Amino acid sequence: MADTNHVDYERSDVGLRLVGWLAAGLATFVVVTPLLLPFLFPLSGKHITPASRPAMSSNAPPLEITPRATLQATRQGDAQIEHGYGWADRSRGQVRIPIDRALDILLRKGLPGWRSQ
Repeated sequence: MADTNHVDYERSDVGLRLVGWLAAGLATFVVVTPLLLPFLFPLSGKHITPASRPAMSSNAPPLEITPRATLQATRQGDAQIEHGYGWADRSRGQVRIPIDRALDILLRKGLPGWRSQ
């Protein structure tokens, strides 16, 4: 049987000179970086407050002044479209009919290409 309790260790270490160079490089980076940042980003040191707010672009959506009234008007318009008759595309001859009426027609005639029972 082999001896399974044999303990060994790393026989070579990192040199002390390498650890010293790494520590010196890290310390130099920590000290030099804040000194170089103002030269790399010159405007970052100036705290400028704008005199006025930036203008909104012309393609921005309008603000909702009365959101409940707008929502109610939108729902009423949708309900009129959903329950009323009208043209979907007049040039193609497509009409819009109420959903209940469309379901009745669909149940009576069926879908083309589907077999009926």
